[in-house]
Parts: sequence; structure tokens; C-alpha cells
Amino acid sequence: MDDRALILETNRNFYRAMAASDMRLMDEVWLHAEFVGCVHPGWSQLSGWKAVRESWVEIFADGQPMQIMPSQVVIHCDHDTAWVTCVENITTHGEDAWQYSIAQATNVFQRVNDGWKLVHHHASAMPPPEAQGWHNEEISSN
Repeated sequence: MDDRALILETNRNFYRAMAASDMRLMDEVWLHAEFVGCVHPGWSQLSGWKAVRESWVEIFADGQPMQIMPSQVVIHCDHDTAWVTCVENITTHGEDAWQYSIAQATNVFQRVNDGWKLVHHHASAMPPPEAQGWHNEEISSN
């Protein structure tokens, strides 16, 4: 696979791990380093693999079913660093009802050996789609 395909696959695995509350897959996607970071919607920045991992354990322990489908995916790759921007379409089950929200996300990856690892995830809540005027599509660029 070329770099773009590997980056896209790692990004997809990140969202698969979230949807399945799969900590093993989440562990595989991330680089385990002190400089990694994560900003969940409405949270302060987390720094270091230990804090980032603990946040996913906490989110998954909630047991709340969730589905996150990325759209408007754009991949940028520059040597050993890559970043993916996308819109996260988030469906969760709260108190007796399904809830829908969207977030703008940036996922930063670093080349590690022959693959790519996530080193930073930042997601910020967005207004509902009807207020944005955008359409659900996948985009890929340099």
C-alpha cells in the first residue's frame, strides 16, 4: 500500500476502535509517546499517551453505544507527517433516545517504520448540518 492508503486505513481503524469501544485497536492506532495529544469535544487538551489512553478507557467504560462516521475526509501528507481533516457524524444513545451531533476533527499521524501512528486527535463540536450547508462526501487531496 502507498502512504495515502496506509494513512486512510489507520484513520479508519481509529474510528472503528471508537465505534466498537475496542481498546486493543485504539492501542494499535496510537503512538505510545509522551508528546501525543488529544482534545475531545468539550474537554481540555490531554498530553501524553497515559492521559490519552485513560480518556479512551473512560469513554468506553460509559457503555453508551456510539457510531462515528467520518465525512469530508481530506488527507495531507508531507514526508513523515500526515494529517487528516474530516467531519465526524456522531450518533449516540442517551436516555431512551438516539442523539446526533457533528464535530470537526483533525487527526495527525507520524510515520513509524513502514506504517503510520496517530499522534494527535482534536475534535470540536459544530452546529447542526442544516446550519452548515455542506454535503456528505469523501475528498482526498495532497
